[in-house]
Amino acid sequence: MGSTDNIDIRTLAEVVRDEIDPSLELEYDEAREGDAEHTHADISKANDVLGYEPTVDIRGGVSKFIDWYRENQEWYDPLVRSS
Repeated sequence: MGSTDNIDIRTLAEVVRDEIDPSLELEYDEAREGDAEHTHADISKANDVLGYEPTVDIRGGVSKFIDWYRENQEWYDPLVRSS
């Protein structure tokens, strides 16, 4: 789930790259129509209904997801590829 943080796509790519392999060089292309410049989740309803408050920032969330993915890649990849 999201947080109240606003993060641009370039920063998100850098966070993912840094977690996977900081030596990777990111490549950028021209923006296309419909490309998002940033991402920001509206969590107000989750807060109102569930009392949800984010406890992990984007770096921590990416790190946790990548750890989870590495631990579950064997069953997860075929599931995604078949959908």
